[in-house]
Amino acid sequence: MAWSRTPWSAWNGLGFGLVAGGVFAVAECVASLVAGRGVLEPVRYAASVLLGSRALGELPLGLTLAAGLGVHLALSAFLGLVYSLIDARLSPELRPRVSHQLAVGMLFSLGAWVVTFQFLGRGYYPWFLEQAQFFHLVMHALFFGAPLGVLFAAAERRRVAIAQFEQHAAEERTPERARGGTPK
Repeated sequence: MAWSRTPWSAWNGLGFGLVAGGVFAVAECVASLVAGRGVLEPVRYAASVLLGSRALGELPLGLTLAAGLGVHLALSAFLGLVYSLIDARLSPELRPRVSHQLAVGMLFSLGAWVVTFQFLGRGYYPWFLEQAQFFHLVMHALFFGAPLGVLFAAAERRRVAIAQFEQHAAEERTPERARGGTPK
């Protein structure tokens, strides 16, 4: 399968990763608040990637917020970029399909969860394993992977529509030039 000719795929990946990361962050913070653990617990866990387990309670809130949001947004943008590389390998007929992109996005986020929580978490951040693992797996799929897939499907639909419009407009002008007329 050939690589995509979509020139802005990487930029979409970064941007869509940030948007999906924002959706995911809000969902995680709301879930944490509803569970009675405090709205900032997910941010503290993200900060702990940079600052260690002390970010879960000992460090100043400003430092924890800056580190947590920075880690979360950087990882979201990176994962969006990786997804754009996967998306570029998908069949051009399948890329605009929301159902297909939802499935690929959710599977991608499940893979990202396995790498970040199960491999990296077990090796470097064991406090991540104190969390309800299945819950976080579902949260990743629904609130990161699904929005990422929908954003890529929408971008591809928009790109296809623009390409079809430009092709149709070019076809309309071509016969008039052939007869010696000027295009409208």
